[in-house]
Amino acid sequence: MSIDPAKTDEFKLREVWSVQEFARQYRLSKMEESRLKMLHGPFAEMRDLLAGRERTVSVW
Repeated sequence: MSIDPAKTDEFKLREVWSVQEFARQYRLSKMEESRLKMLHGPFAEMRDLLAGRERTVSVW
């Protein structure tokens, strides 16, 4: 199997993040960071991390 350079625009790169870095950037609690690590391991795709976050409602 070979990749045709003319068709490389069809491929999208997967955005893989460190769960720890994601938790730090999005200011998640240690408990939520731990839960995401249990679900996905130390690294995961951004879409999975965003989908796996607990939705918290802020009163403010």
